[in-house]
Amino acid sequence: MGEVSAVNGVTNTEYAEQTGAAGEGRVQNQENSGMNFSAVIADALQDEMTRMSVMTRPGTQAGAGGFMPMQMQNSGIEQMILAAAASGEATDAQAALFMLCMMMQSSQDSDFSIIMQMMAAMLSQIKDDASSLRGSVMASGYDPYILDTIDWNIFGTTMPGFWGDDRTILPLEAWRPATPAVRSNEYDRNPELYTSVISQFRVETSERYRPFRNGYTYCNIFLWDVTSAMGAEIPHYTDPETGEPRFYPDIKGAKTMSAVEIDDWLKTHGPTYGWRQVDAETAQRYANEGKPAVTTGGSLDHVQVVVPSKDGEFDPIRGVTIAQAGRVVTSYTYISGMYSANALQNVSYFVHD
Repeated sequence: MGEVSAVNGVTNTEYAEQTGAAGEGRVQNQENSGMNFSAVIADALQDEMTRMSVMTRPGTQAGAGGFMPMQMQNSGIEQMILAAAASGEATDAQAALFMLCMMMQSSQDSDFSIIMQMMAAMLSQIKDDASSLRGSVMASGYDPYILDTIDWNIFGTTMPGFWGDDRTILPLEAWRPATPAVRSNEYDRNPELYTSVISQFRVETSERYRPFRNGYTYCNIFLWDVTSAMGAEIPHYTDPETGEPRFYPDIKGAKTMSAVEIDDWLKTHGPTYGWRQVDAETAQRYANEGKPAVTTGGSLDHVQVVVPSKDGEFDPIRGVTIAQAGRVVTSYTYISGMYSANALQNVSYFVHD
């Protein structure tokens, strides 16, 4: 029952598959328009990288890798982009956005603000296509910090506040945290409240957790949402060196945790943040008291939330009661229905004191 992380990088093969049809269109459109948008952006990016590669002057502080990024001059490229937009080459716009993502991911300390300003101006000319373009980029799986930067600067997206809302907000973009309306904390625990916290995420029907929506499953995201709302966050973002939690939107350079990495984090860093490993019966008892409890599958690549059992008991045959996103999404079932008997032996249980 392997799970796929919600935020994996797009490989060269996947990129070719995603942009292949657009590439055929560019070849045809190029003959008609004399210009194609992706080629213009490619030239702009090449110009940017050429200017960035100039070494800093002696005696000055060098940037990352010994180079100091230099701001790109316009050189008439903005006018070329607008002209390309006027030709109606929207498919090339998608390819260009992916090229920008790729360049930003390989050069995260560089300044691409001028190019983003140009692309924002271009998109204003093809508003009918902006929504689909945004959707394709936001679903691409590039680094969340890069996608946020593009979303805010090119598409002008504004996010709702994370506090003071009277309704639960579940962003379609899985790397962005949910805004729960129902919360708990270490001073306010009971099984009814725990059940309400879990129920608000509507795991069985919410588009946020729909399996394979963008080729991924979202067990780690559901776990992140629930534990955050319980005041016992199992982080989605951590410092790659120390394992310390990082909190959105301060995620530049942060590591995103898959289900396997959550298992390792809980065993290595969990005790520092109030989590400890227990047996299945103890995990069920904690959940029945309204306290956070979760499962991890190690190499099985899956995580679950232990929920209060309807009879208030632990069933040693069927195991703990759980809610999960993943290949199967459910708000209530027994863990034995999700794992084979052999696989169940590899499951670990954790509770938060």
